[in-house]
Amino acid sequence: MAEIEENPHARRVAAWRATAAANVLRNRQANEEALRGAKTPLVRAALPSKRRGELAELAFLYKAAGLGFGVAKPYGDSEHYDFILDSGQRLWRVQVRSTSKNHNRRYEVHGNCGSYLNVYTSAEIDVLVVCLVPIDVWYVVPVEKIQKASLLFYPYGGGLYERYEQYREAWSLMAPQTVGAACESGCLRDGRPWPGYLNPRFL
Repeated sequence: MAEIEENPHARRVAAWRATAAANVLRNRQANEEALRGAKTPLVRAALPSKRRGELAELAFLYKAAGLGFGVAKPYGDSEHYDFILDSGQRLWRVQVRSTSKNHNRRYEVHGNCGSYLNVYTSAEIDVLVVCLVPIDVWYVVPVEKIQKASLLFYPYGGGLYERYEQYREAWSLMAPQTVGAACESGCLRDGRPWPGYLNPRFL
């Protein structure tokens, strides 16, 4: 201790180590809070669920626009979808869901519209985009893959329960497809049929 007090370099090193240790502890605590979904804002009280949903929509807008999609927000809250994405080839109706709650290394969101029994259908949306807020992970789930009102996501691995991992950051599902021979055959490049509601100006 006496050596540190007499040596300026030793004092600086000790101070740096103390600061680094404090930063590591602060980051660990912040991560633990985020994983529990318990992180609170800088001002006001804890955010209500509606405000958290609005923040998730803002994050989605930034993400989608950064990937090059045209992004539009429908007027009012009467539609079943939150956004319309323009890929340059077609329009996608997107419902955005988010969660901050980690239960035993899994996250759960609802894939229903209105009643708990009414899961989303292709008549209402094209894609359900899910944000796992604490770890900033996104899932792009086609509406036909929504079979239950409760969707479980296992970003850390979960064996047989990883059914949605193939849709993790799967933004390419909404990317433009090659047109030409595929149009004549009535199929997309990967063999999927053209959706019947495609606007001809996007072909």
